[in-house]
Amino acid sequence: AQVCVPSLLYTVQNVLLFVSISNLSGAAYQVTYQLKILSTALFSVALLGRQLGRTRWISLGMLTAGAALVQYPRGSGDPAAAAT
Repeated sequence: AQVCVPSLLYTVQNVLLFVSISNLSGAAYQVTYQLKILSTALFSVALLGRQLGRTRWISLGMLTAGAALVQYPRGSGDPAAAAT
């Protein structure tokens, strides 16, 4: 019974990911997908009272940072080039 709410939210999130893949670029979709893992971990801590160890929190932080870096513009420093 405790897992009903997180599993329902996870299902809704998966449906929204399928909608987003048709409307977003590959990089933006990947960031959204990685945030699914983070939100699942946060919900399991908040709703289920699970404890995550230091290594897992660091891993989640690195995953979030890596997903954010994917969106960071690359290029010659020209803002017009970064927008394309």
